[in-house]
Amino acid sequence: MSTVSSRERILESALTLFSQKGFDGTSVEEIAAECGMKAPNLYKYFKGKEDIIDGLNDYIENKYQKSMNRGVNNAVWIHNAEELKMYSLGQIRFTMTDDMMIRVRKMLALEQFRNEFYREKSSFHQVYFLQKQFSDIFKFLIKQGTIEDDDPEMLAIEFFAPVSILMQLSDREPDKKDEVMGMIELLIDRFIKRCFK
Repeated sequence: MSTVSSRERILESALTLFSQKGFDGTSVEEIAAECGMKAPNLYKYFKGKEDIIDGLNDYIENKYQKSMNRGVNNAVWIHNAEELKMYSLGQIRFTMTDDMMIRVRKMLALEQFRNEFYREKSSFHQVYFLQKQFSDIFKFLIKQGTIEDDDPEMLAIEFFAPVSILMQLSDREPDKKDEVMGMIELLIDRFIKRCFK
């Protein structure tokens, strides 16, 4: 077994446990057991739980940026309502169904009120990143004359905030995922009908 695959197994196991029990509620022994090794073997790859969380932060950020930046780069071709809807639903489906993204949201939900780093991460990924991404899209669409002239940052919040709330519902009640996806599509349709010329 290679060092890289062992490290990734440890990080994936830590993410699973942190998303269920939180950082403080999870021991190194539990992480080792979750990935099928004894705790002393885990120390070949990480100095301890703090080192695991540091590695996990980098691991999550790299995966997130690869997935989301692919979508962000595709946002430059959004010129009309259909393209906005297709782009948005693709990003939302990925975020709602990707196992790692679900576990990250659950971990952030547990840790955001205990840990300043995770508070900042939660705010960045759940508000500031999305506001920047969609306000840039709306600025372009306003400039192009496709949507009414309005505050692009407020349009962004109007667009993604209800979606974010519904995604939280899907995380809490996974059996409602299809129903939530349907509601999100209706929200996007209503936004388009209201804002596009």
